[in-house]
Amino acid sequence: MTFKVDSFVKHKEQGIQGRVLYSDSHDTTIYDEDCPNDDDYEEDSYGSGSALTFKTYELEPIERLLTEEEWRQHESNTICN
Repeated sequence: MTFKVDSFVKHKEQGIQGRVLYSDSHDTTIYDEDCPNDDDYEEDSYGSGSALTFKTYELEPIERLLTEEEWRQHESNTICN
């Protein structure tokens, strides 16, 4: 399984979500605008967010980025079902 570049995904357990930058059958890199940039060379960074890489199987597709309230609702539905 891979994800299309510029689609949205979320981590199944950690609640991290973002736009797909790269995906193959093993790893997927996403851009998370809410994750602080910890780059030692901030002037060379692409913005305030971070590129994060996960195992592809740890992620699932979403139609759009979820708000915090939508995320809590999704989690409660997942736990109850």
